[in-house]
Amino acid sequence: MPQLSQTLPAEDRLVLLPKNPGAFFVLWLFSASRAEAFRSGALAGEVELRLFFQEDKAQAFSRKAAWDAGGAYLDVPAQGKNYSAALYAQRGGEWEKLLESNFSAAPAAAGMAEERAYASMEFHKRGLP
Repeated sequence: MPQLSQTLPAEDRLVLLPKNPGAFFVLWLFSASRAEAFRSGALAGEVELRLFFQEDKAQAFSRKAAWDAGGAYLDVPAQGKNYSAALYAQRGGEWEKLLESNFSAAPAAAGMAEERAYASMEFHKRGLP
């Protein structure tokens, strides 16, 4: 079966997407020249994704991944806050920032179980025979 070829973008991209109240998905695509830098060893084979609070730019979470994975899930440290992500790679033993993402809001959960189970007195009256 022939393998599908992937057309590489002209520019590197890093996108931060909310998946659910507890997780973000980070997607990255490298241009042909950046991919070649990883293949040749100019950049180490592992990248580090760092999640930052948008308000004060403090680092909230980090995770390492293979450079060619193309995406990873990151845990949301606090729901209802705005975040951005950055992708770092090692060049000569030093971490270098390669990309920054858009900012995205982590959705807030629907509330506590007691709040989701709340029903008004009117609702209960309708259920009576």
